[in-house]
Amino acid sequence: MKYILYIIATLLQAVPQEHYHRNYIPSELNWCENRKLFWTDFKARPDSHSLYSAVSATYIEEKHGCSESGMFEYDVKAVFVKNESWSVDMDSEALLRHEQTHFDLTEYFARKMRQKFHDLKEPCNLLEERILAMVDSVYTELEITHQLYDQYTVHGLNKENQKLWDDIVMRSLHELNDFTCQQE
Repeated sequence: MKYILYIIATLLQAVPQEHYHRNYIPSELNWCENRKLFWTDFKARPDSHSLYSAVSATYIEEKHGCSESGMFEYDVKAVFVKNESWSVDMDSEALLRHEQTHFDLTEYFARKMRQKFHDLKEPCNLLEERILAMVDSVYTELEITHQLYDQYTVHGLNKENQKLWDDIVMRSLHELNDFTCQQE
């Protein structure tokens, strides 16, 4: 009996804790065109000290490396973090659209990163520092663009500039359609 309990305990440790729950809901969402954000994706408690009406937590997840056969492999995803995203106004379609464009911007820069990985010449012969510098430059450009987007749209309150940014981001995504997300 002692051995059976030991085996069960060992097996339970190997399974991530979130999978114990029958109603497990992933806290992250990968960007893909057929899945837009809904207010129900914003799971975090609003920050009562914030000046903002909503916050979308997004990031680019990237992995890269060379296989044993010498093939350069990479995986790049634009990710929305539900448990860190929140809103105080879950009735505003305009605000949701503004937050969607933040997520779309993240996907645009994920596409730029995919393109840069794709265009690398003999990447398995490059110094890792050179590849990481390229990755860091995309991250920096993403952060600056998020700030500019909020500045020019006044966090979505300037409807004319919001429409302009929506159009620019959609056109930009279309231009990099060859590097769209890969559905899992």
